[in-house]
Amino acid sequence: MSIYDIETFEIQNLLDAIKLKKQFPKKKLNFLHRHNSVLWQGPVYIKILSEKLKSKNCNYIVEIGDNIALTLLLISFKIKILAIDKRILKNQMEKIFSITKNKKIKVIFLDNLNIIDN
Repeated sequence: MSIYDIETFEIQNLLDAIKLKKQFPKKKLNFLHRHNSVLWQGPVYIKILSEKLKSKNCNYIVEIGDNIALTLLLISFKIKILAIDKRILKNQMEKIFSITKNKKIKVIFLDNLNIIDN
């Protein structure tokens, strides 16, 4: 099953993810952490959240914005799935793809995700 076929829920913290896991215990879920939350929570929090959400039943996806330094930090912290908005990062997509290719990090497009309002 493709990551794009799985329902995606926006989260802002670990509590949101835990609630969704309890609400859908047998379902595979995508958790999308939006860029605006990532900015104020910081990359260290994102790394911790990523480690706590490692599971075969969920994908933790972090949306990256146009801040290259933050993107590089997330890559160095081995965040497994990054989401980009094609409209915002047109010019930087090639660079991001070349860096993530060697690190075995998936880069997906926000436009294609099945985002559910929670």
